[in-house]
Amino acid sequence: MFDTKRFNEIEQTPSRFRLLEQIPLSAEDSFPIRLCERAGDEINLALIDFETTGFTAGENEVIEIGIVQVAYSPSLRIITEVLEITSQLECPKAAISAEITQVTGITNEMVAGQRIDDAHVARIIKNSNALIAHNAQFDRAFFDIRFPCMANRLWACSVKDINWREHGFESAKLEYLLLKNGYFYDGHRAATDCLAMVQLFAVVPNALHELLENAQKTSYKILAKGVGYADREVVKNRGYRWDDSSRHWWTIVSEDDYADEKAFLEELCGSASSKNLFEKVSQNSRYSANS
Repeated sequence: MFDTKRFNEIEQTPSRFRLLEQIPLSAEDSFPIRLCERAGDEINLALIDFETTGFTAGENEVIEIGIVQVAYSPSLRIITEVLEITSQLECPKAAISAEITQVTGITNEMVAGQRIDDAHVARIIKNSNALIAHNAQFDRAFFDIRFPCMANRLWACSVKDINWREHGFESAKLEYLLLKNGYFYDGHRAATDCLAMVQLFAVVPNALHELLENAQKTSYKILAKGVGYADREVVKNRGYRWDDSSRHWWTIVSEDDYADEKAFLEELCGSASSKNLFEKVSQNSRYSANS
């Protein structure tokens, strides 16, 4: 906590200090909350976050889901209303480790006998034009396994679908982005993380508009089979991932970066560039484990 005895010091040299404010929305608030006058062209978006027993979908399990459904006006490019918030726990088959409890604050006692209401989640998802997560590749992997009947949905990622460097930020970490904008929040509970995204979109103009535009663009999965062992660090540093089962590097790029990435691989791989494959990714399979 800040030492309140230093207020005189702040008044004398305000440039040496920065004031942080807790994000204004809370999971305990009553919803819906009107943020501004509606424009009449709103679409519904679902901001989603999971807390899990680990980081590998299929091996680890969901222990909490957070969903914040918002109304977004394309003409105003802002969220005009927070419609509802969902925060539900689920008891996994395996016990929650002490490490996960330390990170999330979720204990085995809290989840005992708890089960996510599938019908409730389905209602929100079916009434939303897109699903948004801060690291959609992680959250979608767990979502598609936990809710297979809703797997074919449009996803967007507030990490990858927004060029945060062009907005003046060095990192896409959610806590960092809000701190740089003067806000803090108690993270690592699913619903609170979703509300943190709402605040982020409120304070960074056009970020959500950019995300939704990029979500509509064609993506390509690149299987960089022509990359040799000597160049592994080059592609790793460029954001490629290693597929251990198929023994090749891969990445996904938007249509805007497709030509540049293809030229990069041709120069890097030389005659072996013919081994590289470029697969078009359908909109509804973005960030899925199969894309």
